[in-house]
Amino acid sequence: MRLLLVCLTLFATQALASDFEGVIISKTVSADPGKGGLQAMVLSLSPTGVRVEVTVATGQRGGPAGDFRSTMVWSSAAPSTSYLLNAATKTYLKQDLPQTTDAATDSVKVEKLGKTSFLGRTVEKVRVSDAGHPPREYWVDTSLRFPAAARSVFSMGRNTKSGAFAAMEKAGVMGIPLKDVSADGTSGWEATSVEQKHLPASTFQVPSDYHEGKSFLDMMSPDQQAAMQQRLNGMTPEQRAKLEDMMKNSK
Repeated sequence: MRLLLVCLTLFATQALASDFEGVIISKTVSADPGKGGLQAMVLSLSPTGVRVEVTVATGQRGGPAGDFRSTMVWSSAAPSTSYLLNAATKTYLKQDLPQTTDAATDSVKVEKLGKTSFLGRTVEKVRVSDAGHPPREYWVDTSLRFPAAARSVFSMGRNTKSGAFAAMEKAGVMGIPLKDVSADGTSGWEATSVEQKHLPASTFQVPSDYHEGKSFLDMMSPDQQAAMQQRLNGMTPEQRAKLEDMMKNSK
């Protein structure tokens, strides 16, 4: 999930930027909008925690449509744990966050493309090229930065795949990305709104009426399971086995 990976790896450290508290809403950019997959994300940031709400289209062209929505919450009060929520079934899945590892930047090339306006904000455009990966463009609002509490969780689990973001920081491009697209602009994601506002601590907590699920599949409603089964039926045996194993072992 590239959208979620970007938001959990790129963070700011510059002293002149202001810590961001509020909500950033994003949508998928795709040359094939009828295709299933991640469609939208709502990212809530505060010194108290992080909340990521995603909408995934489970329907395929020619098949039944449907959306699966899930939410990840993290609180600075429990920094080594995150919770995956499903409002449809009022369930949650507890997840231990991985340890931080260093990101490799030696093979990454960062090219600054200049500044432009996006959503009424000034952003810096950057093209990042890495050996073995297609080049991508990032539009970064350098006037904003992630809160310190959020930066600590965003850095957890870093590996060589996040080398692009570490390289951008090294090149002096530090802030919150508002757009991440392929070099030809046909795939990726972009923010649709940026709202700065105070968020209550309850935003980043598991609701008291939720119960713990045993696995990702256990969290899904019958309708969501049916939509997921429809997607599984369209996969190759290898793809299906891999996805089923991943869901059964998500704990």
